[in-house]
Amino acid sequence: MEAPTPVSALLHAGVINAGGLLLIRTADLVQASPGAMAVLVTLGGLTALFGAAVMLIQSAVKTALAWSTVAQMGFMLMQCGLGLWSLALLHIVAHGLYKAHGFLASGNAVAAVAAAGRPGPVAVPGIGAVAQAFALALALYATVALGFAAIGGQKSAQALALGAILIFGTAYLVAQGLADAAPRALTRRTAMASVAAALGYFGFHLLAGALWGPHLPLPPSPGALEWALIALAVISFGVVAVAQALFPLWAHHPAMAGLRVHLANGLYLNALFDRLIGGFRAARSS
Repeated sequence: MEAPTPVSALLHAGVINAGGLLLIRTADLVQASPGAMAVLVTLGGLTALFGAAVMLIQSAVKTALAWSTVAQMGFMLMQCGLGLWSLALLHIVAHGLYKAHGFLASGNAVAAVAAAGRPGPVAVPGIGAVAQAFALALALYATVALGFAAIGGQKSAQALALGAILIFGTAYLVAQGLADAAPRALTRRTAMASVAAALGYFGFHLLAGALWGPHLPLPPSPGALEWALIALAVISFGVVAVAQALFPLWAHHPAMAGLRVHLANGLYLNALFDRLIGGFRAARSS
């Protein structure tokens, strides 16, 4: 974070993608090991959830973007573990463009927040609105999936599960639009965002398959282990999405104050790894 912002953009949008590209380059070898694929799904999913949770608590723009990179790279590893290699490669390209812009425009973000002044009232969705939002988002996703199945053929179970995970994020936005205090303009915008997300996922899936599909292995037929990991991933991300949507209802609980402190410090993993590699050792004079 001490590096100049253009250097941060280069690191988080370019250099950090090298590991993912190497993994995709050896996709045939990695996919030959079900154990390796299971490890990628497990560690990648946990990293994605952890990085996203820490990112939401950060007050500095660059630090939030850095933890966003942690979450995005974890999600990319989970895609590799599910055998969705072409989507993982598309994710790397899209993340590089997004993260470079995010770092280079971080100064403008600070200025925009400062110019906005005091925010207005926040639309807080209740449990009913959240349940309705998730039901509508999943129904929309199923409808779009059936439409694209007629165009590009039936999708794998892994691809459908990943799309469900992504649509959970859209359901969070829809819940904001369905809150009692939400203006109609917000409701329309969140509805349009949900439609765009569902169409975009399957549209880009077709594009990635056309560009890189012939050069990468297809997702493996899921066995008992794969089905268990798919179910665990969908349930985990679904629970987190629901908790995030309901967060304003329990944000003022006393226990949240301590949790915010721990999450703001990344659960102290940076300090732990610095200690393991000797980063805290001071040079001793002879």
